[in-house]
Amino acid sequence: MTRRGPVLLTVLVAVLLLLAGCSTLPESGPVRRQAADRPDQRLDAPYFNPPGPAEDGSPAAIVSGFLVAMQANPLSTKVAREFLSERASASWRPNRGTMVYEASTVTPSAGGADVRLSDVRRLDSRGGWRNDPPGRSTTLGLDLVSEGGQWRIDNPVDALVVPTSFFNRSFERFDLYFFDQTGRTLLPDPVFIPRGEQSATNLVRGVLAGPGPALSEVTRSAFPRGTGLDLSVVVTESGVAEVPLTRDVLRAPPEDLERAVDQLAWTLRQVPGIERVRLTVGGAAVPLPGGSIDASVLSGDDYDAAGTTEPVLHGLRNGRVVEFSTGSARSVPGPLGKPGYAMRSLAVSEAPAQVSAVSADGTTVFQALLDGATDDTPVTRVVDGTDLLRPSYDLFGDLWIVDRSRSGARVLVVSSGRARALDVPGVSGRDVVAATVSRDGTRLAVVLGGDRPGEVRVVDVLRTDEGQVAGTGRTRVFRASTDGAAVVDVGWRDPGTLAVLTRPSRETSRVAFLSSDGSPVEPGLVEPSLFRGVGTALAVSPQLEVPLRLVDSRQQLFTLSDTGTWPLTSSKISAADYAP
Repeated sequence: MTRRGPVLLTVLVAVLLLLAGCSTLPESGPVRRQAADRPDQRLDAPYFNPPGPAEDGSPAAIVSGFLVAMQANPLSTKVAREFLSERASASWRPNRGTMVYEASTVTPSAGGADVRLSDVRRLDSRGGWRNDPPGRSTTLGLDLVSEGGQWRIDNPVDALVVPTSFFNRSFERFDLYFFDQTGRTLLPDPVFIPRGEQSATNLVRGVLAGPGPALSEVTRSAFPRGTGLDLSVVVTESGVAEVPLTRDVLRAPPEDLERAVDQLAWTLRQVPGIERVRLTVGGAAVPLPGGSIDASVLSGDDYDAAGTTEPVLHGLRNGRVVEFSTGSARSVPGPLGKPGYAMRSLAVSEAPAQVSAVSADGTTVFQALLDGATDDTPVTRVVDGTDLLRPSYDLFGDLWIVDRSRSGARVLVVSSGRARALDVPGVSGRDVVAATVSRDGTRLAVVLGGDRPGEVRVVDVLRTDEGQVAGTGRTRVFRASTDGAAVVDVGWRDPGTLAVLTRPSRETSRVAFLSSDGSPVEPGLVEPSLFRGVGTALAVSPQLEVPLRLVDSRQQLFTLSDTGTWPLTSSKISAADYAP
């Protein structure tokens, strides 16, 4: 998967948040223009140097001016500090967070003024999204004191507080990259940071700060604990990003040092103009394994969590397994592609190439190899259950299945041919409609039904260093639909984004995208149009270049086009799946 460059957050219903300690908010700086050299990049917001406090201004006027001053462009808090008391100005730390609001109201109060903020979202200290419920309002009670006969704010919140419109113009979405628990893949951790020349510096600080809450249980950094950024990142005219680090980085063994560079390569390749990465300590370049002193930002592509080989679409026709490797459906070799078995759903693994399919009555999962398969290839009965949902594979070859038993959902994982049940809080024993594991094997997405229609849960999957499933961790809960539409299916559109199939009415279906950490999805994703039919299942690859597919109740296969429409691809297809 080729990572796209950063794109600005488009205006969303209510935006966000709390950008803190690792991002740099300048106190002052020159006015610079940046060319819009990417088609998805909008022009810079106009220059704005806000006025300072008005003489003899009322408490409400001072507070209102303070809110305006935080919208300086280029981003600066120099003027905003003029609205604070001497004590508050010395202690205010706006880099500890960003609160983004849709609208504000300032009203006088005893000793100061109250600021009512609507539809507030927050970012953490790295610029990462905090999974706050949408639509929340908050009130900031600001105390004012008189200094030299002028009112000044004495207790500002340690955050940059800005409206949605300013946030959309002045912040960009990027991904920080961290290794999964086994070190086999790099996973994206979305952050929103101020636009401008400090982008590379802020991104490196974010990587060194470690993953955010959504990934902290399932990822790790290759940098030694305590490694910090010594100065700002400098990008040379030849496109080399010189990253000055503290001496802690020298404690990294060669393998970890190489991985650390790969983390930065994936992260900094999003910044236009950066072509190579060089680590320095005390002004001297840190030698890398192999003797070089820098690395291309295109290094480490083998760590792509979406996979590096194009997956082949498989499906079910008349209950038998077919593949679309030649463009049209043809039966796969082996018993599951021949008469004798009737299946209703399937999953295909990449290595080894094999298929697992649920019987038509939903009580059995059969498994057979695809590579070199013949009519005599054995078919293994791997799981028996009551009402088995569509299975899914991860890159470790583990098969994930949910059985809708009489006592509720049972989450099963099949490793090396052995099935075992996992206790998943908030999922086990519940009414589950669909479930799918991420290709990287770090998270399980689950759709609940019953009294929680429209709810999607993302569960952390804990593994040993060798990749064995050790259990499950935290669960994050999201509303996939705001109109009460039932969620029918879910799949991983990229390593951090879910595709969710909903049913707004009896005759229509809709596919929406949902970030697995609750943040706004990347605007570059094609927005699907309303599907006029009864969608029953999705076939989704985490490689964005691979088209998303939809199966309807009439056993027709549709493909999401680049324009968001749904042209018919094939008929007599009751289920479909990509190899992970």
